[in-house]
Amino acid sequence: MKLFLVASTNPFDLKAALLAGHAQHPVIIHFPIALFIASAVFELLAVWRKQPVFAAVAYYNLVGAALTVPLAIATGLGAWRWQLEGAALKGNLRLHMICALTSASLIFLLWWMRSRLRAKGMSPGYAYFAVTLLALAIITLTGHLGGILSGVETP
Repeated sequence: MKLFLVASTNPFDLKAALLAGHAQHPVIIHFPIALFIASAVFELLAVWRKQPVFAAVAYYNLVGAALTVPLAIATGLGAWRWQLEGAALKGNLRLHMICALTSASLIFLLWWMRSRLRAKGMSPGYAYFAVTLLALAIITLTGHLGGILSGVETP
């Protein structure tokens, strides 16, 4: 089952691009993923180089990831509703949805953890980095399943 369909033959048809039931999710999902990965990288740099500016950059990237997650979820639900016509949640589609909601929850948990640490002026510890690694693994699995659902990857 493929999500990508040609909506219009005109590549500059803005209405077709914005209203296509499938187009937004594969584009928008890259924002929280990239911001979260950048946050993890800058957090490691902050610890390694002992530079507070890297910790600030990491925090604001994490805030950006958390703020864009709801839009990614909304467009995913829209793609499921309109492109897949609300197909039964089974197989890879169900796994993708479970992993996506788990990823979102982990990003929000990390945002909450980091906010509390930042308010206390503390650096993240092993627990924070363990949850970050778990989130990176779940996000990777979610993206892989999304690629299979879209037809970009084969199972």
